[in-house]
Amino acid sequence: LAPASAERIYVGKKAADHSLPQDEINLLLLKLAKAGKRVVRLKGGDPYIFGRGGEEAEALAAAGIACDTVPGISAAQGAAASAGIPLTHRDHAAMLVFATGHLQGEEGERTVALDWAALARPRQTVVIYMGVGTLPTICTQLIAHGLPASTPAAMIERATLPGQRSIVGTLQTLPALSVAHGVHPPALIMIGDTVTL
Repeated sequence: LAPASAERIYVGKKAADHSLPQDEINLLLLKLAKAGKRVVRLKGGDPYIFGRGGEEAEALAAAGIACDTVPGISAAQGAAASAGIPLTHRDHAAMLVFATGHLQGEEGERTVALDWAALARPRQTVVIYMGVGTLPTICTQLIAHGLPASTPAAMIERATLPGQRSIVGTLQTLPALSVAHGVHPPALIMIGDTVTL
């Protein structure tokens, strides 16, 4: 909907390839807004679910710049609906958990820092964002914390886009299936009995 005359600045992020670090994106938003420009920060999915929209809005608010947020459909919601996997189901999942599989910490000490026991609870669907590179760790930890190796699991690659693919298996088989099918980000991991539906 932007007019053809609008300036467009790409600040997208791909795995291990960020066109601009987040701090620089925040500074760019501030600079453009302070110059009197109307700025639209367009994101895929919901900007407040692992989209860093909260950090950007916080930076603007700290500088006294008002902004509006237009909510989007989360990647998890879009992926689930497109793949035909309900996120909740009365007979299978009474809870829904979103988590990030992104590595955290310093170079030599990087790990997936999650509450594995909470993620391994029964009767819930777990959706993990940014977990393609850490899928083996995620599956191993969930099994180690009590989920059966046979727990249904799927990867939804390029959700809601023309090239969307769904790779379905179990916690035990999904890492090998991901490699065999050459799954690349963006992809979401969905874990739980609803995957079989």
